[in-house]
Amino acid sequence: MSVTVAHSEHTNDDFQRYWINQHHLRLINAIGKIEALLKNHYLSHSNLEVLQQSVAVLEQQWLSWKPSITLSPDLAQALYTLKELQQWQAFDIDAFRAMFIEYYASQYQHFFDNVERQPLTWAQRQACIIRDDRHLLLAGAGTGKTSVMIARAKFLVHCGAVQPEQILLLAYGTEAAKELKQRAGEGFECMTFHALGRLVIAQVEGKQPRLSTLTSDAKQRYRFVHDTLQALCFQPGYKELFAQFCIKECNIKPSGEMVEFISSSGCKPVITHITALLGVYKHVTALGQMKAVTSQHDELLKCLTPIATEYQSYLASEGAIDFEDMIAKAIAYIETGHFSAPWQHIMVDEFQDLSPIRAKLLKALLRGENKRYLFAVGDDWQSIYRFSGADITLTTQFDKHFGDAAITALDKTFRYPQDILDISSTFVCSNPAQLKKRVKSARKSAVPALLVETIASSELEALEKVLERLNAQGEASVLLLARFHKMLPSRERLSDLRSKFNLLDIRVMTFHAAKGKEADYAIMMGLYEGSTGFPTSRAIQPLMDAMLPSRETFPFAEERRLFYVALTRAKQQTFVLKPQENACRFLAELEVGSNTK
Repeated sequence: MSVTVAHSEHTNDDFQRYWINQHHLRLINAIGKIEALLKNHYLSHSNLEVLQQSVAVLEQQWLSWKPSITLSPDLAQALYTLKELQQWQAFDIDAFRAMFIEYYASQYQHFFDNVERQPLTWAQRQACIIRDDRHLLLAGAGTGKTSVMIARAKFLVHCGAVQPEQILLLAYGTEAAKELKQRAGEGFECMTFHALGRLVIAQVEGKQPRLSTLTSDAKQRYRFVHDTLQALCFQPGYKELFAQFCIKECNIKPSGEMVEFISSSGCKPVITHITALLGVYKHVTALGQMKAVTSQHDELLKCLTPIATEYQSYLASEGAIDFEDMIAKAIAYIETGHFSAPWQHIMVDEFQDLSPIRAKLLKALLRGENKRYLFAVGDDWQSIYRFSGADITLTTQFDKHFGDAAITALDKTFRYPQDILDISSTFVCSNPAQLKKRVKSARKSAVPALLVETIASSELEALEKVLERLNAQGEASVLLLARFHKMLPSRERLSDLRSKFNLLDIRVMTFHAAKGKEADYAIMMGLYEGSTGFPTSRAIQPLMDAMLPSRETFPFAEERRLFYVALTRAKQQTFVLKPQENACRFLAELEVGSNTK
């Protein structure tokens, strides 16, 4: 009886007090860890997931009932914080991230003011501070993307997050990689994708891989394909396969004896095309996508495959590899665990030029036991290299390919005036698939920055009149731009122009070559319609088209971006030479005045 009485004397408050005494430290410690996470780390997608999982567990334990006893101040505060976190919506998460960025921007203001020659803009500072697992920074023409790459790498070290050797900066070209290295300084790894492949192979195999002479010598590669074709034509049935390949893939009908045709000028475009196909063929094979191509173009592949087999045998006889092997072998070594990436932060420049095989290499690097971050800098408006394998959807659908991500944009260009910015951005965004960006210009111009000059007689005459006006204004740099080399002044004509207008530093470039370049003035030429004009409308090469990333449905999507690239090269003025007849269809969209000179 006494036992029964003793039990009946325990009230609900007693049970609460007992349970709280047993468990309150767990709550206080858990909330403390969450608060430390929020204070010291950016609320990345993975950190948010950890927080939400923790809150869900604590919520069941503590918020499913209401204490009736007086709580200690520490416990009451922990419960208050838990309730706040449990009620967080998307707006609250965005607001917290914004406060975090503002706090760090204030704490490190001196660093951001001095890390580059000019103080970083707010958007550039934000790009340095955000440390999400995957981060895509959209950086339009002239917005200072290289400054951000360098500043972010240095900021990670400056704030004690990592050591320089734990950061990898990847560029596409050797010159770009050298610039990154020069500006970043010692300790940082700055290299191209091919150099990365070479490093992986060398570390695993204990020696530097030998690069085939066919890779570095275009003439020798051409000669190899030429000789291989001639040898294959002695095999039964191959002449017919090759003849069909020329017609269906290259729209060229062979004439005369096949061996003689192969050595003729008429076959040069076919051989050049095959040399390009070999690299794409190897990438598609490495990606395991050849089955789909075979189902569509089996006959064309029957012509190409023997050449590819002979090409690979030649490499083996050399004891060498090519650039395609370099990437594929590196992927295999990383995926099988033979190479463990030492980098915690991987930063990629010109991300819009990324191909599926390079994306696979990146994904292999990002996997592993240790957490790794991807910071991608690119501009889908300047994606102009599908012909060499670039896949624009790796940028426009970044989170689909790489997972949940922060996507931000630089909002100020330092290259060209506002009116060119407005015209060019409106033009390129006529394609609804392009990502929308709000960009302002830091440059002011007292004169119209884009002038359309209608050609009265000849394009050369119109060009000379523009150059004469610019020369009269004093020293300046000028880019002459066209879709193809043949549309630009010849070497002799260029020499005459430089001599005649000696105050001008005149350079000629195709639209593709001009990407990343700038000058005081740009003059766009060759803007007439047709298969040899602009936008180009060449016949589709079915096998190459099937092996490249999917073609966009919007008409002339890549040619439109190429025109945007050309429009945004000049710091002061861009001149467009417009034919009186058969003018490029894009010119009608520019909505600027036309002058007849």
